[in-house]
Amino acid sequence: MLKPDKHTNPKYTVVNIAGIIIEQIKKNDIMNYDDLLNGIIKQTSESIKEVFLYSLSFLFLLDKIEYLSDLDALRLKT
Repeated sequence: MLKPDKHTNPKYTVVNIAGIIIEQIKKNDIMNYDDLLNGIIKQTSESIKEVFLYSLSFLFLLDKIEYLSDLDALRLKT
């Protein structure tokens, strides 16, 4: 998923979407999952839904974000 090929649009890569996710969460401190997804779709396109999940997983693996289950929200780790 991270390795680009000649058909990869850089705008829709896991790393780019992860960067957009970080920007969105920085602006709002804590973001609801659905609000975050809808904001990313507005910035890019509807086809981003699959890559969005991979990007969230990527950020969890890097220990950059945490999920707040009681709020169904995400925030950056400090």
